[in-house]
Amino acid sequence: MNEKMGMELSLSHKYLKPGSCQVVYLMIRLKQPRFENAKRLPLNVSFVLDRSGSMEGKKLDYTKKAVKFALEHLEAKDTVSLVTFEDQVEVLVPAEKALYKDQISQAVNGIVTGGCTNLSGGLLKGAAQVKANLKDGQVNRVILLTDGIANKGITSHHALVEKTKEIKAGNITVSTLGVGSDFQEDLLVDMAEGGGGNFYFIGSPDRIPEIFDQELQGLLSITGQNLELALLPAAGVKIMGILGYEPAGWPEVKIMLPDMYGGDTKTVLVEMLVNPEVAGKTQLVQVKFRYDDVLENLTTVNYDVTLSAEVSNDQESINSGVDIQVLKEVEIYRTAQAKEESIKMADQGNVAEAGRVLKNQQEKLQELYNRTKDDEILQEIQTLESNYTIISENCYSPINRKEMKYASYVSRNKR
Repeated sequence: MNEKMGMELSLSHKYLKPGSCQVVYLMIRLKQPRFENAKRLPLNVSFVLDRSGSMEGKKLDYTKKAVKFALEHLEAKDTVSLVTFEDQVEVLVPAEKALYKDQISQAVNGIVTGGCTNLSGGLLKGAAQVKANLKDGQVNRVILLTDGIANKGITSHHALVEKTKEIKAGNITVSTLGVGSDFQEDLLVDMAEGGGGNFYFIGSPDRIPEIFDQELQGLLSITGQNLELALLPAAGVKIMGILGYEPAGWPEVKIMLPDMYGGDTKTVLVEMLVNPEVAGKTQLVQVKFRYDDVLENLTTVNYDVTLSAEVSNDQESINSGVDIQVLKEVEIYRTAQAKEESIKMADQGNVAEAGRVLKNQQEKLQELYNRTKDDEILQEIQTLESNYTIISENCYSPINRKEMKYASYVSRNKR
């Protein structure tokens, strides 16, 4: 019998003060053990590749290598399609079982560069190929790789993200890979998050195969699908937000989480406003979590836990009951927000304000590091220092912006 996904609940403050309105953070940590030789779901995947003129040379060469390498990991139960786009969009390999991989590789070898970047056309064609073979009990994903700006078809940032969300609503997820220094990183990040997939920044063409493999290995090790988290606050408790997510529903709020991989950990942070009236035990929130277990033939697994806290006038208990690990996770998320805010300020030419945002967050992290000596906090401090140097010393180039954006994305999505 496979071990089920575990769920751990931690409060930032184990003891609350009566008659006082307080902000309390709940950390929900989901952990999936890693299993060797675990069975996997079939893949239904479409590779959507930019072959516009700017892809000529090493970018296209390494992309071809990456796709052919990915094909070697597929089995007869998997479905694969290949779409290319420039001015025109071409379904180079219509969706088919991965039986004749040599023929697909020959089609990949024949890809040549063309004109502009019809990104929306490629995305929609790839989604249509996946949709044609859509069914339960498999992984349905579009993997889009581009190095340029969407300049034909749908070019609006908002419209492209909404299209990606529509694709996700149809049970097809979207991952985006940006290559080089000219693609629109804000767009690709938002598309990946709206599409329930992953975003990758590939600074050098020779890393394309490595990143392709990273995405594919994730798909091959999915152990949980349709992860849904629901939170029902008790009387006197208000859920202020779920950091990094847009919850739906009221008073019970819900969020959908990305697929879970073997060995994966997801951390969800819930900000609550609590106003306990009297000393004693007080109920805070009911946590309900469900997912479909791939390792047990997609059997639905449910967790239902009611969380309470102690309300006390003992100041010593209140002070000693602070969970530093929860506060650490909150500050790492706030650090990602600070990075995003500083990028927006720098884009507007407000270098001084961008630097101030970074320095303020660095001071908060430094105070936390002094208490914990935590290596992850130290790494975040060093990243903030590097970002500050880039912005303050007029080194804010397109490639540096992408590196900063990607670092922020990774911090926010380490959940």
